[in-house]
Amino acid sequence: MKRIVLALSMALPFFALGQQLSKDFKVSTGTPYEVVDAVIKDYTPVGNEQILSVKVDGERVSVQKFDAKTMKEICRKWHEDFPKYAKFQKLIQAGDNYYYIFEAYNKKEKTFTVYSREVDLNTCSLKPSKKLLTSSRPVTKTGEMHAMAGFSMWGSGLFPKFDVITSFDKSKVLIRYRLKPESRRDAVNKDELGFYVFDASMNKVWGKEVKMPHTEKEMNNLAYTVGKDNVAYMLSYINEKKKFELITVTESGVTNKILPVKDGLVFQKFDLREHANGNILAAGYYANGIDFKVNWTGSMSTSMNVNGLYIFEIDKKGEVVNKKDYPFSLDFIQQNLSDRQAEKAEKREEDGKAGIGDLVLREFKVQKDGSIIIVGEVNYTRNEMWMMGTDLVTHYGNIVMTKISADGELLWRKKLPKNQAALADRPDDVGTLGLFYANGNDSHYVLFLDNAKNADLGVDEVPAAHKGGHGGFLTAYKVNDATGDVEKHLIQDLSEELNGENIYQFYMSRIEKAKDNAFLVEVYIKKKRDNMIKIELK
Repeated sequence: MKRIVLALSMALPFFALGQQLSKDFKVSTGTPYEVVDAVIKDYTPVGNEQILSVKVDGERVSVQKFDAKTMKEICRKWHEDFPKYAKFQKLIQAGDNYYYIFEAYNKKEKTFTVYSREVDLNTCSLKPSKKLLTSSRPVTKTGEMHAMAGFSMWGSGLFPKFDVITSFDKSKVLIRYRLKPESRRDAVNKDELGFYVFDASMNKVWGKEVKMPHTEKEMNNLAYTVGKDNVAYMLSYINEKKKFELITVTESGVTNKILPVKDGLVFQKFDLREHANGNILAAGYYANGIDFKVNWTGSMSTSMNVNGLYIFEIDKKGEVVNKKDYPFSLDFIQQNLSDRQAEKAEKREEDGKAGIGDLVLREFKVQKDGSIIIVGEVNYTRNEMWMMGTDLVTHYGNIVMTKISADGELLWRKKLPKNQAALADRPDDVGTLGLFYANGNDSHYVLFLDNAKNADLGVDEVPAAHKGGHGGFLTAYKVNDATGDVEKHLIQDLSEELNGENIYQFYMSRIEKAKDNAFLVEVYIKKKRDNMIKIELK
C-alpha cells in the first residue's frame, strides 16, 4: 500500500513573513524529471559530486544517478528481474563498489536467501544477482534493527530482517540476522544469530549461525560491528550481573568475555565502531534510572533520564584499554529549559538524578585523526493533548553534539535547541522531522525544519514548537570542528515557492552530502515531477 503524502506548503503564521534568510547559503534547483512512485527510497553519495538513488516498489526497482554540478538526472533504469518475495535490505559501499542488498523468501523451505547486485554507476544498471547466504530456518526482525532503520525511511513498516554493516575502511561487510526462536519463553530460548563476513567484492570470507551463551531473559543484545581483520563483534548486557559482555565471532569459533566497565546503570542504546587503529570503540548514553510519567488521563509512560556519555575501547585481545565517563553538568542540562523545568532539574541534582530525558544516540563518527563525534537527539512518543483531544504524539527535541579527542579528552559539548512534534500515525509528517547530520571540511552540519520564532533563540531560551506537515524553515547549525563554535542559519522557507515551484515531500531521510559543504535533497513538485534541490555554503 503506497503512502499518502501530505503537502508541506501550508502557510506559516504571520510572524514568519519577511524572516531574514542566511546569506551564507545558496539554494538552487535542477531540471525537473519524471517522478518515480515507490514505497522505499534510499540515497547515497558516490563521489564526483554525484548521488545514487534506489527506489523500490514491490519487486520493481528503479536506479537513478544525479549530478550536483549540473543539477540534472544523469541516468535511470528500472529492474524487474528479481525472485519472488524479494525485499530490499540496504544500499551499501564496499571498497570502490556499490551494492544493492536484498533478501528473498523461500516459501517451500521457509528460509531466507540474501543476494547482492553490484550497481553499474555509468548506466544505472544492476548486475546479475549474487547469492550470499541462506538461513537454516525462518528469520525474524529484531528490535535493534527497528531502531537502526529509522522511522522516516521505513514508515511503511517494511523493516529489514538483515543487518548490513561495513568496516571502518569499507573493506569488509557483515550481514547479521536472528533466527526465529524455537521457544517463545525468554527464560528458555537462547538467541541464534547468523554472522556472515564478505570482502569488498562480496565474496564470502566465512559465515555461521551461532547460539548465544545466555537466554534472552539473561542478556540484551546491544550492538554489532565488523573489523577489517574479518572479526565480528557483538556487545551485550548481562542483566543479572549488570555487566557488559563482548562476544567475538570468527571463522574458528566464538568467545565471550565480561568487560570491566561501568555497570549498574541503564543504557538506552550502545553503538560499536572500529577505530582507525583497529581497536573497537563502544559508546552510549547512560541513565541512573527510568522515570515513570503519568499524563492527565492517567496513562503511564517511561522516560530515560540520561545523565551522560560513556565510551570505552577494546583491543584485539578483548581487553578494555581505555574507558571514560562524560557526565552532563547541571548548567548544561538546564540550557533551553523553561524556568519550571530548570528548577525541577536543580532539585533532582541534589540526589544526583538530573539528566536530559529521552536523549537518543543518532551519530557515532570516528574521524581520520582518531577524534570522535557523538550526536544525540531527544526523541519520544507519548499520549498527550493535541488540538482538541488526546493523541499519540512523536517528539524530536534538542540536539547534543560532543567531540572527544583521540586520547579521550572532552574537547567540547554543545546543546543545539530544537523542538518538533507530529502525530505518530502520520508517517509523512513524522518523516519531515528529526535531523540530518554531515561533516564538512572544518565543520559539522545539522539540518532540520524549524519554527521561524526560533531564528534568534538565546542559549537560555525555550524553542517554540514546530509541527510536522506545517511548512517550516529549513535551518542549519554549523559547528566548528576545532572550537565547537555554533552558527545558526535559516536557509529556506518551505512554504514559499522555490524558483516558481511549490515544494512537497521534504524528508530528512532524502538529504545527502554531495561534497563538503553542499547537500542534495529530492523533492516532489507536482505534475508527476521530482526535482533536486542543492543547499550549498557559499
